[in-house]
Amino acid sequence: MEPLILRLGLALAIGLLVGLERGWREREAPAGSRTAGIRTYGISGLLGGIVAALSDAQRSDLIFAAGFMSFALSFTWFKLHEARHDEDFASPA
Repeated sequence: MEPLILRLGLALAIGLLVGLERGWREREAPAGSRTAGIRTYGISGLLGGIVAALSDAQRSDLIFAAGFMSFALSFTWFKLHEARHDEDFASPA
């Protein structure tokens, strides 16, 4: 099998496992309070694998850095939006 497909499959599998664990840990949370689960982490893992593969194929760390910064900024925006919605600006315990 193609090494790229295996690497992307591994990235997806890791993301799905992390999402499954998070969903299991928060299974008793009220409906609508769980913000990220198996789909979110699966997509995040796959996108990380794609960015890493593109970076490797182009021999450019700039692609990897841009992908990481895009993900970090999106995540920060999401958490800020979530905190505003919940009116909870405390640091995590």
